[in-house]
Amino acid sequence: MKARGCSVFCPARHGVLKMVSKLCMNCFSSYRPGNDGGRCPICGWDNNKQQPQGVLKYQTELTSRYIIGRVRSLNGEGITYCALDSSTQKLVELREFFPRAIARREQSGAVAPSSEHSRTFQQYMEDFLELSKNVSRLRELSVVESVLDIFQENGTVYTVYKDPDTISLNRYVADSGGRLSWNETSRLFTPVITALSLINSLGVSHLALSPETLRINRDSNMVITGFHINPVHRAGGVLDLDLYPGCAAIEQYSAKATCGEVSDVYALGACMLFCLTGQLPDDAPRRLRDQRLMISKEIIRTVPPFAVTAIANSLQIKQAVRTGSFETFRTELSSAPALVDEVEETDAIRRLPPVSRDLPRHRYGLPPIVWLIGSCLISLVVLAIVASNWMGDQGMSFHDLGQIFGENKNEEPIQAPNMVNQRFDVWQNRTESGEFSFKLKISSQVFNDTVAEGSIVEQTPASGETMRPDGTINVVVSKGSATRTLPDFQGASFAELQAKLTENGFEPKKEEQFSSEVELGYVIGYKDYKAGDTLDYATMVVVLVSAGPEEN
Repeated sequence: MKARGCSVFCPARHGVLKMVSKLCMNCFSSYRPGNDGGRCPICGWDNNKQQPQGVLKYQTELTSRYIIGRVRSLNGEGITYCALDSSTQKLVELREFFPRAIARREQSGAVAPSSEHSRTFQQYMEDFLELSKNVSRLRELSVVESVLDIFQENGTVYTVYKDPDTISLNRYVADSGGRLSWNETSRLFTPVITALSLINSLGVSHLALSPETLRINRDSNMVITGFHINPVHRAGGVLDLDLYPGCAAIEQYSAKATCGEVSDVYALGACMLFCLTGQLPDDAPRRLRDQRLMISKEIIRTVPPFAVTAIANSLQIKQAVRTGSFETFRTELSSAPALVDEVEETDAIRRLPPVSRDLPRHRYGLPPIVWLIGSCLISLVVLAIVASNWMGDQGMSFHDLGQIFGENKNEEPIQAPNMVNQRFDVWQNRTESGEFSFKLKISSQVFNDTVAEGSIVEQTPASGETMRPDGTINVVVSKGSATRTLPDFQGASFAELQAKLTENGFEPKKEEQFSSEVELGYVIGYKDYKAGDTLDYATMVVVLVSAGPEEN
């Protein structure tokens, strides 16, 4: 579509309002400023609030059709506005591609890339356009937000979505008493899992599933929203990072790891856990130290063991052992009927079906002892699964159970190799690839000034000691020095500095300031420190980021 310059919408020219009324920038109803003081009597929005710096002005008109209202949300990819479709007089949600870290807003309202990022801007804009087209192809799926229109204007791309007459999953769970039953959780998520399987088969990964992007409509059904280009949801790029704590998989914190369907499975598993317990898991980097999912026995008793196991497997930190696809996840979650009776308020052991003392003499031609052994084995399997989940450790798969009940081979002992001062991830890859049969387990992580971060400080058994070939070596891993040096920020965008700070063990926090000297999205400096300062590990560092020049 040919790009056009934007204009300011004139209510009188469009015949929408009388001169004595104004248009609410949230719901687009008319209100009388003299009587209402700027607050809309319909939705309660305070129309005296100003738009954020650098966004389109109120009542800007795009493609002679869409009237811009307030900003609903913004992230490293762009800005989402409330808008009015003047051709239908219906509310819509309009998404503008505007990556502020690599682009600026011109006086005309156009979006222009910075000179050093013009190629990246063009590539990401094409990705945004392609993503919008892919989502628009899913309009037949009622669980996916509907794309109504896609157009190019102001040097960028806009996507128009149907107005989401929904509430967030966060709000829905809170309004339901802080938790949902397994039956309700299963009802909400089953069609979403099917849709996400289809979406990922088309090469589209969401990477931002959360209790905010999963929303509930008036029919009490779940809708998937919040589609963005992938670079904004993984570390290491030039765009401002946007990760939802507790839902982002560990690979999204890395610039090198592969993200995709397996990352979406993690996020959806986290959202299901949130529904059942009212809490998300800890952030993925913290779970590297302790992977356990702390689920109370009270909640465990209300959820089928197969469902707890499936969710635990979807929330494995390591990709190699995590549930890898939504098809597999759906299969694990449907190991029993989705709707189950309320579980008795007793221990899981007492809930196991008792073995009858009056054994049948023969059944289907089998002697009684066979039925006795079979019943015991089934009971042990159920106990193993329930115990695994009660302990909050990693989920137990049927492969794990096979190892429990497998043959106990008398294999020759081996000598533990020397791992001290070597990278833990290297040894982890060697064990996971099958080069060694033993397992690695991090017993603790400690600060150490002599052993590099991520390397092994000590191991048990020690190097040269004998062990079973399929045994476990417990290792202590170095977190590096307890103090770190703040990196230089000159000429860096916030996304670039954020990646450096996170890699060095700091917790960066963004704070915007108006600046006529530093380009929009680039770093002005540190708020309380200066480059080269030595700070403790995990110190929160406030980064001052330019919001561009202040409008007069």
